[in-house]
Amino acid sequence: MRKGGGRGPPRSERHACEARGERAPARPPRTTMRPLTFSDDEGNEQRWLPGGPRSALDAFGEFLDQRLDSESDCASLRIEDEENEEALVLLLDEEAFRRVKGGRNPRTEYRLISSKNDYRNLLVNFVRAGFAALDRFGPWLPETDGPAGLARARLRVTFDGSVLRATHPRELRRRLEVLTRVDGHEPTTTDGVTHLGFGNGCGDTVNAWLTADGRALVVTFDRTSPLHSPGDAEADTDAQAALYEGVPEDLLVLVRNASAADTTLHVPHPDGGTLVAATGVFHLSGPCAMADGLVTRLQEARLDIEDTGVGRLLEGFLTLRDFTPGTVGETAPWWSAEDITRGFAATAASEQGRSATAPLDQGEVDRFCKIWADSGYNDRWDVHYVFFDGRTREQAGDAREELLRLIEALGLDGVDAPPGAATGEVWVRTDPRIDNELGLWS
Repeated sequence: MRKGGGRGPPRSERHACEARGERAPARPPRTTMRPLTFSDDEGNEQRWLPGGPRSALDAFGEFLDQRLDSESDCASLRIEDEENEEALVLLLDEEAFRRVKGGRNPRTEYRLISSKNDYRNLLVNFVRAGFAALDRFGPWLPETDGPAGLARARLRVTFDGSVLRATHPRELRRRLEVLTRVDGHEPTTTDGVTHLGFGNGCGDTVNAWLTADGRALVVTFDRTSPLHSPGDAEADTDAQAALYEGVPEDLLVLVRNASAADTTLHVPHPDGGTLVAATGVFHLSGPCAMADGLVTRLQEARLDIEDTGVGRLLEGFLTLRDFTPGTVGETAPWWSAEDITRGFAATAASEQGRSATAPLDQGEVDRFCKIWADSGYNDRWDVHYVFFDGRTREQAGDAREELLRLIEALGLDGVDAPPGAATGEVWVRTDPRIDNELGLWS
């Protein structure tokens, strides 16, 4: 049944954690408490036994504080379960955990720590139920990735806090349409793919290709970026292609041999043909993400996300709370007031000319909302509904199949779950028509 109340999420500790951008805590099955050993990389060691006056978590916290309060150069601390040949290692300098499993099938994996709550969740779950209890707190990086893998993970975590990541694709498209027209161009649609683009008058550009099913590719090009090497054309050609690695093929094809436009610079592709030049590549096949190739290049060159040009060229427009001709004029002095006014007016006229959205079937909406109330929440940006967090397809069961049917019937944008998500997770872009109903189900 529906419930009265205000805005849906957060509704519980799980949803409060998600709203803060933290993985919701899981309560693993309790196991028989076992002796644990705390140690550091300087030879200090302390034994903890069950049944004592202090919990294992409090005892480890005290052990950690003693290391931090001293003049020690300690770089790592270890909790070890010798009986089960398992350990969790806190890497202080890397702000990461390493989990170790010995025995017949040894494993060593790494994970970045994103917050204090994240740190506590991992400790609590390891103390309660060991190595396997940490599986759902992934993705865990294999030992072969080493420090480079952690550096790439840190870049992705940083991007998760960016303005572009937090902007709903619906609002991103609206603002890009306005800026395209302000810059004197018109959106062009070919075979269901719309191209939008604008520049800053100095050769720096932002381009986006948006598909009819809600997927998108956003490309920035900053001539001042160290990611652009015009002095070495051959090296830059290979480097440009490498930036796009990891982009889904259906989106990558949009920038291969693309039609010429005033806002795109085309460079040769190593395999023949051309490629749109870029210093930043971001795809929206799921939650907005940097291309794997871009992340690798930033990590290898020890560059920051700002070196892509996304902050200077795009996010300045996305941070505007009031996106108006006045605020755009203050942000972009290279455009005239007349051009800005014309761009806003043309976009408003275009929006009015679009056909009205058909009303949703209330029964289908109610079933969608019930599944959300039982098994879903909104991500911290209110960009996605997330269903069956941490569950496999088998665990999600028939409810997942019904949800997929409802997403299609309601015309909602289902997107790819992010890397490392459980096989049963379903991510759907939020929709204001659904949002209005969810308040009744919280």
